[in-house]
Amino acid sequence: MDLSELLKQVDELKIEIDALRPIDPEQEQRIMQKFRLDLTYHSNAIEGNQLTFGETKAFLLHGTTAQGKPFRDYLDIRGHHAALDHLLEIVRQQMPLTEASVRELHKIILVEPYDVDAVTQDGRRTKRRITPGQYKSMPNHVETSTGEMHYYASPEATPAKMADLMAWYRRQSDKEELHPLILAATFHYQFITIHPFDDGNGRMARLLMNLIGMQAGFPPIIIPLDIKNEYLLALEQADEDNELTPFIILIGQMLLESLNLFVRGASGERIEELEDIDKKLDLLQRKLASRGIIKDKERNSIRLHVLYNDLLQPLLTNLHDQFNKFDRFFSVSYSMMRHTFNGVNSSEWKETEWEIAYLAKAIQIHQEDVVSVEMSYTWEQFVEDEGFEIIFELKIDLRRYDFEIKYEIRYDGFSSTENLLYIDEYQTLYSQEEKWKDLVSDIVNEVFKIIERKTENS
Repeated sequence: MDLSELLKQVDELKIEIDALRPIDPEQEQRIMQKFRLDLTYHSNAIEGNQLTFGETKAFLLHGTTAQGKPFRDYLDIRGHHAALDHLLEIVRQQMPLTEASVRELHKIILVEPYDVDAVTQDGRRTKRRITPGQYKSMPNHVETSTGEMHYYASPEATPAKMADLMAWYRRQSDKEELHPLILAATFHYQFITIHPFDDGNGRMARLLMNLIGMQAGFPPIIIPLDIKNEYLLALEQADEDNELTPFIILIGQMLLESLNLFVRGASGERIEELEDIDKKLDLLQRKLASRGIIKDKERNSIRLHVLYNDLLQPLLTNLHDQFNKFDRFFSVSYSMMRHTFNGVNSSEWKETEWEIAYLAKAIQIHQEDVVSVEMSYTWEQFVEDEGFEIIFELKIDLRRYDFEIKYEIRYDGFSSTENLLYIDEYQTLYSQEEKWKDLVSDIVNEVFKIIERKTENS
């Protein structure tokens, strides 16, 4: 999709949202709560915050904390949430974005002063004091993905460069010639090239980008953790090629995601209920496809990578860990795997450790050809009946436009019907931790009941 087509879609969706106003206040509050939770979690996770989405949500909504997580991570979540409150107040009061407001936002997001590990120019390890609201006191250059050093503005040059950036922003805002998406994304990039603070620059860039967009009537833009590498690479390429269009398009694609979510919410759909997500996506797809806005999302390397990282890896790792707990009741247990390619017969079952890396290799190396991956877990020689065995088989079908996960359990000559575990299109995110935990729980309980019935019959 080129930039002109993307801007057209953005504008059409904004017109649709504006036509739905006034939105029910309670529904709009639900929509904004989702945006705030997602933005706080993903923006901090990109910077290395260790809290999961569930832990972030529990902390913000209920004040509960998890053991073993750094206290600084909770401060960062609290600070970001407070900064969003401040940002929304700026938007409500139509206050101008100034250098003073940038510094104030930085004070809020970092909460309090703290020390971080640092290295001096001659290679000595030291500590650096982070003072919220103050421009950097030491160079903060970073190593890029290619191993080269990227140099940001020096501490001495930072005040002048920030003054130039704010002056540019005021001129562009007054002229109203740049599309708000282009203005917001460009400001984000220019802010990052300066890296004016000792810490928090990435979070600040995303907040300020959203402030500019929201002042123009757009919903917040979420940069999900799943596209972190793509996001950082787009920034690096802008540095190398001096061409911002790919970065703007990436930001614009995320804006489309937010606009679509807002349309669903403003139309009265209950966006927070995950069990209805398939129906909602189908309705939204039909609505947008009828206007020629979107096409079916065909699988590609990026979507397969996201599918693996966000759904398959946590689902299967958790399932395997639970299966191991049944091994104590059997003398023998083992797992096998195989995969099928387009136009090629299924590979033979191979006994192997249930290594999730095997699945990743099959998907990533053979992404154009692999159409299914099958995994089995077998328990043999039950402690009360050596002839009793249980076989669990899982099949993942990777079709062109959607994927399907199903399973079957065989024991005592009985075979269960094929159970559909999960089906969805290739979307951007599958981070539904509670959903796959429930799926694992259902399967594990089913295996337990089979063993329990066998024990009672014996």
